[in-house]
Amino acid sequence: MPLPRIAPTLLVLTLTAGCGGQDAAAARTPAEAVAQQAKDGAGVKVTKVVRLDYGEAIPTPPAEDDDIVPVNIGEYSESRTTGILRLGAAASDLTTTFHRTNIPEDLKNVIPDDLSSMTTRAISIGDSGTYEQRADRRDVPAGKTWLHHSSPECGMAARAAGALDARAVLSPKVLEQLAAPAPSSAGVIDAVTTVVHSGSAAQTEFSIPDQSGDDPVMAAQLREQSRSVRVSWQLWVGPDRLPRRVRLVTATPSPEEGVPRSAVTEIDFTDWGNDVSVEPPPKDRVHESGSCLDPEPS
Repeated sequence: MPLPRIAPTLLVLTLTAGCGGQDAAAARTPAEAVAQQAKDGAGVKVTKVVRLDYGEAIPTPPAEDDDIVPVNIGEYSESRTTGILRLGAAASDLTTTFHRTNIPEDLKNVIPDDLSSMTTRAISIGDSGTYEQRADRRDVPAGKTWLHHSSPECGMAARAAGALDARAVLSPKVLEQLAAPAPSSAGVIDAVTTVVHSGSAAQTEFSIPDQSGDDPVMAAQLREQSRSVRVSWQLWVGPDRLPRRVRLVTATPSPEEGVPRSAVTEIDFTDWGNDVSVEPPPKDRVHESGSCLDPEPS
């Protein structure tokens, strides 16, 4: 007689194992589920792809001594980032490669497509700032392999504009906004059935209030400049309410020359609950930089 009462309990435990645990399964919202992961000091694997659209490739007039007519296709058109986030410590270790996928067919033998020299690894650890290692060793003196900066002013532009990188997406405020629209049924992602929340808003809706060290006047100007930029999103979450994927489409009306007309960002979050460690580079390999470093290359 007791078997029918015990079997369902065992079944539930089997389904939630490896998907964030019982606390995440009991969470009512994605923000609550991620907050529990942060409380437990858990980690998550990140895979991110950003595709930039500069519009039609329009040749620009050559200078007098130019043998090749330059084409406005941007420095790169796609970036691919992989790595880990450790939620409780607000730490990340991410490596990004850059690619040109928008070279016109008739210029593929002229415009270089090897951007391996731009490959960047960035380590961020809470208030300790960002450590950056680039394949081309840009701004790195002899005997060093990393740049470091921890000024409180760093990141002000991204915070004010409401830029959404992998860490920002998992913040409580942003998750509450992304999950606000009613969900609809979706497919299987990361081996679990998901629902998807879809919506759109001005990018400044995701801006973070001025932090200590921010210039309030400059922050206000940055928010005003970004007010016309809109973000459309889709957020896929599992039965444990943990985010499994987010897709962001950012559109900029009337962009300046060299600025993307739109950007599509897709981020997958997998292996929730793993015990991950993010450590700073050896001190003797680090050079203190006088300029801010991006915690996650775009």
